[in-house]
Amino acid sequence: MLFSEKAREIIDTQKPVDKSIFCRVKKALAAKDVIIQQSEELDAWLISKGVEAITFSDGSTMIMHTKVSASGFFEEIIHYGQIKGGRAAWGDRENILLMEIEAKEKLIKYYKAYQITDYEVEVLTNVLNYHKVELEELRGGGGCVQDDGR
Repeated sequence: MLFSEKAREIIDTQKPVDKSIFCRVKKALAAKDVIIQQSEELDAWLISKGVEAITFSDGSTMIMHTKVSASGFFEEIIHYGQIKGGRAAWGDRENILLMEIEAKEKLIKYYKAYQITDYEVEVLTNVLNYHKVELEELRGGGGCVQDDGR
């Protein structure tokens, strides 16, 4: 429930991805038999999951909110590349977290090129930090940092 409330707040606050970029990428993906689906019904489903977009495990279909942000849009494109590169191991939480961390770090690093707003960078950074703590806890580290930064 917490993630769905945050997702709704983010969707309502952010600026949608540039339509011309969206259309160009959608057309390029369609040439690779990748479908991007959008509808108000799917918007509600995505919000209930606490996300702006999701890519099916085989990379053939992406579902995106009708007001998907640049960060949400390009994150799914990064995930598509990870899936097509054979990196997705769907039962492996550590692997999924590593893919999420990699995607968010790339988006933050190249935020200007992706036309990601400061608000989106803030959200990405918060979620990135959350994933890093979760990964550390999964690996048995507890997510604690000593005073000297270790």
